[in-house]
Amino acid sequence: MLDNNDAPSTMNNKQKQQMAKLNTISNGEISITVSTAGAEMQNLKVLAGEREMLWQGIPEYWHGRSPILFPAVGGLWNGTYRLNGKSYRMPKHGFMREKEWTLEEETADSLTYVYKDCGENREAFPWPYEVRVRYALEGRRVKATMTVLNLGDSTMFFQMGGHPGFVLPDFDEDAAVDGYLKLEGKKISHVLRATEQGCTEPQHFDFPKEADGLVPLGVDTFANEALIFDEHQVKRAVVLDNAKRPLVAVKSSAPVWLFWSPQGVHAPFICAEPWYGLCDPIGFEGPVEKRPYINTAEPGQTWTGFYEIEVLI
Repeated sequence: MLDNNDAPSTMNNKQKQQMAKLNTISNGEISITVSTAGAEMQNLKVLAGEREMLWQGIPEYWHGRSPILFPAVGGLWNGTYRLNGKSYRMPKHGFMREKEWTLEEETADSLTYVYKDCGENREAFPWPYEVRVRYALEGRRVKATMTVLNLGDSTMFFQMGGHPGFVLPDFDEDAAVDGYLKLEGKKISHVLRATEQGCTEPQHFDFPKEADGLVPLGVDTFANEALIFDEHQVKRAVVLDNAKRPLVAVKSSAPVWLFWSPQGVHAPFICAEPWYGLCDPIGFEGPVEKRPYINTAEPGQTWTGFYEIEVLI
């Protein structure tokens, strides 16, 4: 869930990409290209026909493609969290998507990126750390494995999330629906939504599905911004075209999932976001350890999460 209210970067997206290095790997079925800027996937292509599956970051809709969210996901109430009686400012979705990562290892079917903390964000995040993202290809699947290493001497609190966007090939300015979602997991009856400051409202809302259980993707679906599922309901999500043919599937062990397209705008993409964490409730002023789905890593401990994209066409 990224929008025009996100905190501005110190440099624009074009400048970051000009400084970044791109690396591409292929396994004969699919290929991916990843940038050292934010360790963000730039392309996910089916080699037969060179079909692009990943959203290409057209700025008039959304400049991102598939950012890594760390050490926060979503909004924090008043942009602040509290640790041991001290307040820290944290931008929406954290700051890792703004960093220049290092390609640590490249193999025939994987790319591993690392960001080694050098102390420049201590006012926002007081722990020394290392973060890695490994993208690995297998058949028509790409798995993103995210690891966080606590290099400090106290318990680290953090959140982590993926934010891949996918092209809706049937986009039509005059159409009411440009595609569908199929959600797999537990039975779903309601959703949360985030409004003020990107924080969640206390009440739940009806799940906007059709009789066949599919979620239509259009302006009405995202009238209240993202669809948020916060109770481990979703295990796998399938994006379908306007004829209900499967395009891609995303799976993860994340407890929270968001599905987002720009609010009030007819847009040619959908983001499927597995989050190991959740934005604050509106008005939340508790300590960081009480933030929704907060993760911890003890000194010297490594935390691991993942999401996997499977191309279905």
